[in-house]
Amino acid sequence: MLELKQKLDIQSKNYISVLEIIKSKHKQARLIGGVVRDSMLGLKSHDVDIATSMLPEEVTELFTSLGAKVIPTGIQFGTVTLLYKGEAFEITTLRKDLICNGRHAHVEYTGDFYLDALRRDFTINALSYCPFEEIIYDYFEGAQDLKKGLVKFIGEPDERIKEDYLRILRFFRFFGRFGREIDQNSFDACIRHKGFLKNLSRERIKSELDLILKLPNFVDILLLMQEILPEILPVDERHCKGALTFLRDDDSGTRNDITLLSNNLKYALLFKESSITEAELIALKFSRQEARNICRFLVLTTAKITEYFLKKLWLENDNFTEFVIFLNIINGENAENSKLFLQLSGRQKPKFPVNGHDLTAMGITGPDVKQALTSLQKQWIESDFHLTQKELLKLL
Repeated sequence: MLELKQKLDIQSKNYISVLEIIKSKHKQARLIGGVVRDSMLGLKSHDVDIATSMLPEEVTELFTSLGAKVIPTGIQFGTVTLLYKGEAFEITTLRKDLICNGRHAHVEYTGDFYLDALRRDFTINALSYCPFEEIIYDYFEGAQDLKKGLVKFIGEPDERIKEDYLRILRFFRFFGRFGREIDQNSFDACIRHKGFLKNLSRERIKSELDLILKLPNFVDILLLMQEILPEILPVDERHCKGALTFLRDDDSGTRNDITLLSNNLKYALLFKESSITEAELIALKFSRQEARNICRFLVLTTAKITEYFLKKLWLENDNFTEFVIFLNIINGENAENSKLFLQLSGRQKPKFPVNGHDLTAMGITGPDVKQALTSLQKQWIESDFHLTQKELLKLL
């Protein structure tokens, strides 16, 4: 174990008080995990996690007696969430694993920080910090790996993955955030055990994928995951690679900053060859709104792209830029479409000047109203939005 003398700038006003209260009962307590890792890199961390030798019921009793609120968020694993002076702290009793089956772990409490660190996934996530001594405790050379940009499993990668299959996806997410140099042993183990991912719940898979897609370098990470994606999504590896390579290499004017694109569009790119339905997306734990939005992109894969179609698309969608990017990816860059895109993007959207009341006043009723409105809107769009209300009604 290495003890690194370093004072960390922790973005919390009350964490010292919380640690002092625990230590006043002659119990050990340190900051653990992400808050230590991020602070060493000079990054802000919104989650302040504490590991302690104090039992969960003792933590609850102690802070409740002081008027604070304690929520048993993960009590079966020894974790409670403390709400103290407007801040939330996740406090977990030191643990060691007894049985791990890839999805669930049975743990036993311990007073040993090393045993607790041993059950964590990556070396860079096993660092702990004592602010009173200003010492970072490093059991697995995590500080060195963090400096190198190396995301590496603790001990044998195969064993860590068999303990929790989700660690395969976490490896790629953490590499996307902190990695510069791939640890080949860890990467190979993820590929070797990719079939285990089918044993995970759809919720856990979807949650990790959402986070990966929000990474600034998500394209490069998904390209690294191209052998794994077909295990967790109904996608074809070859077509995924084509779409992702386009996003990585394209510098067209409609591309803009791909990191600002919505997750819905990114998922649509992955699904563009799969003919997936809203019902199937919902079964994969996408929300109904997400499923609907993704399928709206996928409609473009079979639509006839005309000037009228693009103008209607622009009129009805605030995320028109994303639709054009999607079209460019599936159909290739089109000079006329790009020119129209630039023209439309610089215009203020007009309001269709006719409504149902105008038609009922003319004696049109029932289903004929909707049919007439659809016809008039088409003619209005084809006139480049120039036809007035009077001219449109005259067409009837």
